[in-house]
Amino acid sequence: MRIIAVNAGSGSLKVSLFEVVPQDSMAEPREPLWTALLDTTAPDQPPDELLVSLDAGGISSRLGSISKDTPAETRIRGMLALMTRDSTLGGKPDAVVHRVVHGGERYTEAVRMTEEVEAGIDRLCAFAPLHNPVNLAGIRVAKEIFGDIPHVAVFDTAFHQRMPRYAATYAGPREWFERGIRRYGFHGTSFRWAAEYGAALLGRKNDPGLCLVICHLGGGCSLCATVGGWSIDTTMGFTPLDGIAMCTRSGSVDPGILIHLLREGMDTDELEELLNRQSGLLGLSGISGDTRVLIPLAEHGNEDARLAIGVFRHRLRRGIGGMLGSMGRTPDALIFTDVIGESAPSIRAAACEAFGFLGLRLDREANEAGSADREISCAESSGRVLVVRSREDWQMVRECAALLGDPEKSL
Repeated sequence: MRIIAVNAGSGSLKVSLFEVVPQDSMAEPREPLWTALLDTTAPDQPPDELLVSLDAGGISSRLGSISKDTPAETRIRGMLALMTRDSTLGGKPDAVVHRVVHGGERYTEAVRMTEEVEAGIDRLCAFAPLHNPVNLAGIRVAKEIFGDIPHVAVFDTAFHQRMPRYAATYAGPREWFERGIRRYGFHGTSFRWAAEYGAALLGRKNDPGLCLVICHLGGGCSLCATVGGWSIDTTMGFTPLDGIAMCTRSGSVDPGILIHLLREGMDTDELEELLNRQSGLLGLSGISGDTRVLIPLAEHGNEDARLAIGVFRHRLRRGIGGMLGSMGRTPDALIFTDVIGESAPSIRAAACEAFGFLGLRLDREANEAGSADREISCAESSGRVLVVRSREDWQMVRECAALLGDPEKSL
């Protein structure tokens, strides 16, 4: 069974092809036959173009480029056209699975795409304006190109549906919750994989008492506390704008600031643009929202970069502390995942250093090593610290295969 995973994020577009063999275990990570990537945040992008790269069996090549001044739907269509032109697809897939960021209260697990589901995702665009419109564009283009095969949606919010109501409720009027104004949480596809595979690395798979704090640090950043493989608290809320500081998003701010800006004459569209695309690391530094650019600059004394990275580290530490408070105990492990979590040892070190008073200690050499899926805490540490490679595309394929009913594909 050949399944294409379409992961259209706020700062990248990733399309991967997996071949699922019935006798193989779905619990172990699988590498795709190929992955095509369009990264809108890469520091080496040409001024007016977005590069489309292809990795097949560890061999990287460049498929072509797409103009930066194109809407999401055009980018996705152009990327798939480049892949088709180069015979990359290798024939029609059996199914396509799509990552959708916001599923609201209704979508609590993977579902097959229908007109009704598509309309539901469209209605939720207002809750995730950087993500759901792009997710929906990917669904529509893929249906147009691949035709009448199963299309499946996997929702980032689904992983957090078991959060206790007190953790999901804002301290506003009681009727907010009934109107759907509540904390949903995001990055659930990433958290689900990190929780399950992290448990396997710890030798505690399917342990209902396993407590983890997971740090998903990428273009968007959020933290999650899990017990027995499910979320009990997370830093993002009603939208993916809440929580710790991010690359271009502000994270949590005093609501009074927003009231003040509106009273000064800023309209809601300007405010949305400011908080989602002009804040975070980019807004603080005035240089870039990319840690690959800012960390070296900060280390060489650039004050704007130092402030941005300092704020990011501070908010990360506060977020971890909040997850510890929700858990009410020292976690069995702290896990870092996604681009920043996997590739920025200085960020990991700064985060863990703040909890040295709890006995948390890193192995410096292990932390500086380049590979993921490893432990980076030392033997004397009171808790274990892992780096787990983000495999959202593989998790999407697992959920798609399970939904489509292959008896060999139970999760």
